[in-house]
Amino acid sequence: MNQRRLRFHSILLSLLLFCSLAFSACSDTSAELPDQVLQAGFGLSGESSNLEVHFIDVGQADCVLIRTDEHAMLVDAGNNADAQLIIDYLDDLGIEALDYVIGTHPHEDHIGSLDSVIDTFEIGEVILPEKIHTSATFEDVLDSIEAKGLSITPAVPGEEYELGEASFLIFAPNADYGDNLNNWSVGIRLTYGSTSFVMSGDAETSAEEDILEAGYDLSADVFKASHHGSETSNTREYLEAINPSAAVISCGVDNSYGHPDASVLELFEELGIDVYRTDEQGTIIAISDGSNITFSTAPDAEGANASNNTDANASDNAEADDSSEATGTANGDSADDIIVHITQTGERYHAAGCSSLSDSDTEVTLEEARALGLTPCGRCNPPE
Repeated sequence: MNQRRLRFHSILLSLLLFCSLAFSACSDTSAELPDQVLQAGFGLSGESSNLEVHFIDVGQADCVLIRTDEHAMLVDAGNNADAQLIIDYLDDLGIEALDYVIGTHPHEDHIGSLDSVIDTFEIGEVILPEKIHTSATFEDVLDSIEAKGLSITPAVPGEEYELGEASFLIFAPNADYGDNLNNWSVGIRLTYGSTSFVMSGDAETSAEEDILEAGYDLSADVFKASHHGSETSNTREYLEAINPSAAVISCGVDNSYGHPDASVLELFEELGIDVYRTDEQGTIIAISDGSNITFSTAPDAEGANASNNTDANASDNAEADDSSEATGTANGDSADDIIVHITQTGERYHAAGCSSLSDSDTEVTLEEARALGLTPCGRCNPPE
């Protein structure tokens, strides 16, 4: 691309005119897509001759759909409670098969609905890091893989895969990170023509350092901000190696972690990176024609002033993994639908990824935790 600058368009009058005609032919299949997506004419059902990257709004979680021609893949699948939302979204686009599904790492806010996706759609390959987890959510994914007669493809750095006319390179994880599940995150660089996207799950500073040391070409036009815009990730050195024109942050409205962190937004602004946020703008779609990338919405206008860091202690929670159960995105669910985490001997219940779960981690419903007389952890702020 010319000096790797993107053309970020708001909705064009001519595009709206075209879309008004297109809606009459496909309104039955696209009714469940977010309003701003429909208004922009993005993500209509049927095959796409371009590359589409859908950053689906699943609150304080991650879910990215990538499709081109008749090919599609999914990177992460939100929380357990997001299954129907994700399945409906893919159904509305007429997707019946996924060439690849990638679970970047075994935290619930990334693989929560992966089992439901595997159960529902025809799946080519399931790519996971070589890290076992003992949670019920991870076991559910393994059960679905086995029931479908599939096998796990380990995420091996340097391996490249084709997705129609696009391709993606795996560049992480690069070490044994023990019990730090975030750093086990699978990182990919997606390429279509002269455009590219980089996403690396919840990889934190040490994993980013290992990625840089490995020497992969990380240059990209669009970067999916790591760990929902946490200050534990998104280092200056990592961003300078990627040198993106835009960053997309997937995070929940008013989440208790303070994501995205104000320091990260300030760094994006300093580096001239346009910011798109699911908490502010809902589902965000980027479409590449191989030379230019167009977004379904304009960049977030607030920039560094739009941080969710609403309390002075929010950054202390950043190292804990995020889940909708900790942020209220599961509002409306009954206590027996919400998953929390407990230890074998503790008196508290926790959100997924809390540092208190390092020795043991058992998933139970909120109702079960209450019945056991457990109280919410003050560090990770699970639902009450």
